[in-house]
Amino acid sequence: MLRVVAILAAIVAFPAASFAARSADAPAVGSLTAKVVACDVLSDDRAATFYARMDSEPGAAKLQIRIQLLQRLGHDTWSKLDVPALRLWHTSQAGVKRYGWKQTVDALRIGGAYKARVQYRWLTPAGTVLDSAARETPVCRGPLPNLAIGSLAVAPGPTTDTRTYRVQVLNKGKIASGPVDVSLSVDRAVLDTVTVTNLAAGETREVGFTGPVCSRGVLAKVDPDNTIGETIEGDNTQEFRCP
Repeated sequence: MLRVVAILAAIVAFPAASFAARSADAPAVGSLTAKVVACDVLSDDRAATFYARMDSEPGAAKLQIRIQLLQRLGHDTWSKLDVPALRLWHTSQAGVKRYGWKQTVDALRIGGAYKARVQYRWLTPAGTVLDSAARETPVCRGPLPNLAIGSLAVAPGPTTDTRTYRVQVLNKGKIASGPVDVSLSVDRAVLDTVTVTNLAAGETREVGFTGPVCSRGVLAKVDPDNTIGETIEGDNTQEFRCP
């Protein structure tokens, strides 16, 4: 489970600066910062730290920042993760001219890519929203595993009408995969899904299944739910003719 492990609010008061007049729907781009200040996807913690900063504008009494975490696994689209600690808006003291917030999130997924969507709000003295804006940080990512299906071996099963199917599963990537599921279907019926606890970089493992005699074909899948980010996703599935 993702954890927010460090939160640091940096509030700095500066002398009043002059701001060019602008429309309410056109935030001052130069006054907004959204960046990755640390990206560790190789250690056991697997953490990313994001930093956001904003400047005040005419009519604003307080400044607010909220940092939301986005994740992408493999070639999936980006999705927002609902982390309770990241639902909150962080608010400056009244009269602050520049406000910053740093957020660290750990327990990131192996092979995942992460970035933050930063939301900014300027509040009036009455507490209503005077203006708002959003920016996204660069991406935090590292080396990926690359899971693939290798060969299939078939042997007699425990009874005459069954067979034992042994599937090779490979990790051709640069880092370990962590726990990974492997499923096998015979004649379009799923036999079972087996979890391999860890597949090191360069490792090949055999996974065994017992099922009926094949008459149409065998289909093997590694990471069938696409929960692990990989360099190549197209070699996760392999079809075999009946032996």
